Amino acid sequence: MGPTGTSVISYRRMTSLAIAGLAAVSAALLLSACSSDNAFPAVHDMPAARTEMKLTPDEIKQATDDLISQRDKTEANAQANAQPVTTGSIPQKKSAASAQPAAQQSSSGVSAYAKQ
Repeated sequence: MGPTGTSVISYRRMTSLAIAGLAAVSAALLLSACSSDNAFPAVHDMPAARTEMKLTPDEIKQATDDLISQRDKTEANAQANAQPVTTGSIPQKKSAASAQPAAQQSSSGVSAYAKQ
């Protein structure tokens, strides 16, 4: 290979480097265009001063009392709507389901549950 062979290789190498450089520059331009929408504030940007005043101690007490009264009403409603719970009492009259063997009871209970 004489001087022509080396110049062809260096020309191809320079062309591929130029294409790679153009690709890198175009990628950088595209990425910089994406970040200009200011979705996030800058690191040192401070929020504006608040225009609303803090609650006074009387307002805090009023809000606390309102929350407590609402909680008490909700608990009273929940207790009034609760069904009474029977503990440990066995009914005197046996139902038809209790006369069945245990294996049949469990399967009928599951099928009744599945039908709901």
